[in-house]
Amino acid sequence: MSDSHSLALNPMNLEQQKCQQELEKNTLIPRKYYGQVFTTDDLLIKKFVQYVKEVHRPGTKIVEIGGGLGYITDKLAEEFEDLEVVELDEELFEVLNKKFVHKKNIKVIRGDILEQPIPEQDYLLVGNIPFHLSGKLYRKFMSDVDRKPYGMVFITDKQYAKTLAGQPPRCYRVSLQAQGYGNIEVLDDVPPSSVYPEPKVMCCIMRIMQNDTELPENFWEVVNSHWENFPTKEVESPKTVGLEGWLELCGRS
Repeated sequence: MSDSHSLALNPMNLEQQKCQQELEKNTLIPRKYYGQVFTTDDLLIKKFVQYVKEVHRPGTKIVEIGGGLGYITDKLAEEFEDLEVVELDEELFEVLNKKFVHKKNIKVIRGDILEQPIPEQDYLLVGNIPFHLSGKLYRKFMSDVDRKPYGMVFITDKQYAKTLAGQPPRCYRVSLQAQGYGNIEVLDDVPPSSVYPEPKVMCCIMRIMQNDTELPENFWEVVNSHWENFPTKEVESPKTVGLEGWLELCGRS
C-alpha cells in the first residue's frame, strides 16, 4: 500500500494539521530519539488541566516536563500562578521562550529533567512524557530523590501505566516502586488521533498521588533476593506477590 493511500485512509484532523504547520513554520521535525510527540486535542488538554486542578495544592509549583510547542503549557498558564517548564530540545526551547516571554507566571528552562535541581518548595510534576524517558523518570522521582513531588499527572503509554498499577499475578518490581510511592489512577484514554505524529500505541492520562506508605529499610533487599533466586521457600513466583505481601515478608526477615 502506498504512503499516499495510507494517508487517505487516516487523514489528519484539523488540530494535527495545525501542529504540523507550526512545526514547518519553525523548520522543525519531531525528533524520534527524543520521543517527541505533541498533544493536539484541545478538549483532551482541557481534561488534562482539570485533572491537574483537582489535586494541585495552592501555593505550590507545577513543573511541566517537555513543553514542546506549548499547547499544554498555554492552558496550564491560564490556571496556575507558578509554572516551570523544562524543555530539552534547544529549538523547542526557543519556540516556548517566544510564546511565553511576557507571561510572568511561567519560567522556561532548557535542560534535562533528570539533571535539573529539585524544587525547594512542594511541587507537582506534569507533562506529556516521552516513552523512552519513563523508566528513568519514575525511578528518580519516586525513589531516588529526597524531595519527591506530591503528585504526578502524565500523558504516557497506557500499557506502561497498567504495569505500574499491576496487581498479582502481574505485579512487577516497577509496580512495587510506583505503588510504594503513590496511588495510581488511569483517568482517560489518549487515542493516537489526539497526538501528532500519531504514536503506534494507545496512551492515557495517568495520575499518581504520593501516599503514606513507608517502605522498610530492607524492602528492596528482600524483594531483589526473592526475585533473583525464585522459587524460594516463601515465594514461588514474585509476580504473584503484591506490595502488602512484600511488606509482610520484610517484617519476618
